Amino acid sequence: MSSIKRRVLEFLKSYQGLYIPQSHIHRALGVSKSRVSEILRELELEGLITRLTIGRSKVVYVKPGLSEKYVETRRRALRIGVVYSSEYLFLGGLVKRLARRGFSVDVLVYRDGLRLTRALAEGEVHLALSPLTGQLYLYPTYRTYRVVLRGLSGGFRVLYKEGSSVVYSSMISTMDYVRQRALSKGLIDASSTVYYSDPSTLLLRVNSGYVVTWHPVYLELEKRGFRVLYTPGELDVEFCCTLGLSNTLSSRERATVKKAYYEALEEYSRSPDKYLDYYSAVTGIDISTLRSATREYRVTDELGAGVISKVLSSYAPSIPSREVYHEVVDTETL
Repeated sequence: MSSIKRRVLEFLKSYQGLYIPQSHIHRALGVSKSRVSEILRELELEGLITRLTIGRSKVVYVKPGLSEKYVETRRRALRIGVVYSSEYLFLGGLVKRLARRGFSVDVLVYRDGLRLTRALAEGEVHLALSPLTGQLYLYPTYRTYRVVLRGLSGGFRVLYKEGSSVVYSSMISTMDYVRQRALSKGLIDASSTVYYSDPSTLLLRVNSGYVVTWHPVYLELEKRGFRVLYTPGELDVEFCCTLGLSNTLSSRERATVKKAYYEALEEYSRSPDKYLDYYSAVTGIDISTLRSATREYRVTDELGAGVISKVLSSYAPSIPSREVYHEVVDTETL
């Protein structure tokens, strides 16, 4: 057996019973993509793994049976993806705690939540603070990540300006869930939906109609004459973004990240304005704007399985079975 194949096998032992992006393997081991592909083909023929093609990406399922063994790779660098918003004001505390625990952290800001969740699914980031709605939606296709059902809630508005009956929303997101909820309750009278994938694009194109969007985007719309129709409390939406953890993290790493995440949330609940300077530097959002966001977002308690059923009722009938979506929840205790 070649030394490279042995390294790949040792690496995969940490992921038995899990789906991981194939691209993660050559990145983590520093081995050429073509050589890893050859070895995986051999392992597939030997019945040790199964490979799936999803669009232009490949996902590897490591079959149970390989002995459990924690494998250190030289990575220990974490890529965290966040959506452009005022929501993650605890981020500075999370990054600080991860650094204390030996991680080198790189934060990437995405303009679209669904694109970020896909980046998590395909191994481009290790952690994603993205909308729970999108995390659930993509999970049955990839199964390469888990979700920690805790985060912040609040921070959105349903707005309206006369002149159009169109409703604008981001796609497969908390905003989309709010849009569907408002329509189903007859709270807005929209004739059609237009989706935006970048808030800056929304601000360029929208002049009237209904808009479902988040802080700080809705502040700009209010300046342009849009009036607020509904707030989070009025629509009974108790969630927004949650933490997605890539299966490329070992169980030890996942536990470390979760502990740091919980600590950061608790610190935010006590001192919400502590890391505003850091967050402003990461996102480019003005500190005075972020200070107003501390009054908008609150830490949620641990969300139960009921919130998953609530989200699924808005978009998932019975194909696939709703049971599969519940597998996304990270149930490991700290």
